[in-house]
Amino acid sequence: MEFEDIQKSWQAQRVGVQPNPKLFEVQKNRWARNQQKLLKSNIRMSLGFITAMVAIGWVYFTFHEQYGMPFKVSIACMYMLMLLFSVVSWRSYNFRKVGLDDSSQEYIQQQIKRLSWQKNILERYTFIYVVLLWMALIMYIWEITETASATFRFTAFGITTIYLFGITLWNKVKKQKNQLEELNLLISGLENIKDSLDKA
Repeated sequence: MEFEDIQKSWQAQRVGVQPNPKLFEVQKNRWARNQQKLLKSNIRMSLGFITAMVAIGWVYFTFHEQYGMPFKVSIACMYMLMLLFSVVSWRSYNFRKVGLDDSSQEYIQQQIKRLSWQKNILERYTFIYVVLLWMALIMYIWEITETASATFRFTAFGITTIYLFGITLWNKVKKQKNQLEELNLLISGLENIKDSLDKA
């Protein structure tokens, strides 16, 4: 009777599922590559923004007495947009020097959130940034071309619009699809590891 009780108790226990070490290592390498790419991309973007801010600052201090409020507001908006977008982009980078070896539920969930944030940047925030930047540039062009001919003014509007949205569309077609696939793969892998830890 005692042996049967022990056998039933043993059979009733949930079998622990350990994470696949090979899968875990592959996921860790993917995560490291993603972070390295993101770091390089954010550094390039930040350096580009600093260069643009210096150039825009020079334009402002050289010409601010010649133009009215739209000129000043448009430049302030450009500065604000670049600063906000930098903060948004750097938010998805993991500054903690802790690897996936610290595979606690909380840590993995934090990485999933960061990857989801990167997806949001690609799918939503970049487009919002471009639209707001376009509006600031249109305000700027409107002010500085006040004395120019209508043809020149609307040509400047057209070139700015085609350039900004053309680059955005080209990026969406050429790069964004691959980036989103990579992010989805990373999120899926982390969720698998999280599930296996739940079952362990």
